[in-house]
Amino acid sequence: MGVDKSLVSVILPFANAGPFLGEAIESVLAQTYRNWELLLVDDGGSDGSSEVAKEYAAGTPAKIHYLTHPDRGNHGVTRSRNRGIEEATGEFIAILDADDAWLPRMLETRVRALIEHPEASLAYGPSEYWASWNDAASESVDSIPAIAPGDCVYTPPFLFLHSHPFGELGAPCPSSFVMRREAARQIGGFVEEFCPATKQLYEDTAFLSKMYLAFPVVVGTQSLERYRIHPSSIWHRTKGTSAEEDERRFYFHWLRNYLRTKAVTDPRIWKAVRRKGWMYSVPLPSRVTHLLRRIINRLNRARGMDSRSRETD
Repeated sequence: MGVDKSLVSVILPFANAGPFLGEAIESVLAQTYRNWELLLVDDGGSDGSSEVAKEYAAGTPAKIHYLTHPDRGNHGVTRSRNRGIEEATGEFIAILDADDAWLPRMLETRVRALIEHPEASLAYGPSEYWASWNDAASESVDSIPAIAPGDCVYTPPFLFLHSHPFGELGAPCPSSFVMRREAARQIGGFVEEFCPATKQLYEDTAFLSKMYLAFPVVVGTQSLERYRIHPSSIWHRTKGTSAEEDERRFYFHWLRNYLRTKAVTDPRIWKAVRRKGWMYSVPLPSRVTHLLRRIINRLNRARGMDSRSRETD
């Protein structure tokens, strides 16, 4: 099968996407891979983004489709992505957040990886953390954080055990995900408990946890997505604060319940959960767990530096 034969359903949820939505849509239009449909899922914003989405859908009705929730409310990115998965008709599904953008060969490269590795159900690669989009306001430079070594297919549960938050390998951005539609549906899509009324920071981690435990994953080497760094993102608002501990506690609570529901018995998985999540199984205030984790991280870094020092002596 040629790489351009399979339909890809691109799911792009948005709510109050402001000036970013048009750029995200244009990055889909610029793809070298042409066999796609774009599902714009309106998550109930109020800043005029809906009109932008409707205009694009009206201009290209055969390929771009405007969707809402049945009640036209705001339900969060996880339910919005699942709304797109419900309507998707493609063999593959790609995720693009409204404040991110793709480089032109993103779909071509990720779809090719899945076709060349039929045993894999998810493909992704490293993303550019894009600070320079607003040079006047940026205090950092663009970077490409490391994830798992690329050009490799990882079988379960390797990435679960060795990627964030359990191992040293980095986490990919959702805008780099291309997956088989049936695999996404088989694992139940994105976890809707991570919604505006509860917690959102670890929603992608929860999805990856399910995928890592269920299917092989192919990781690429090329950075083909730009993850926009801006102060209104949830990552920017909560990273490194005590609020992040509330988010982590919610994730570990969800994960334990999920593993029990799925009757997971692999001792390596439960050992990893206990090792990283023990402090979230007791009713400590978030500020205490935040302090504990900072102390533990400093001790781990000190041990690593001491180990490297001994190796060079």
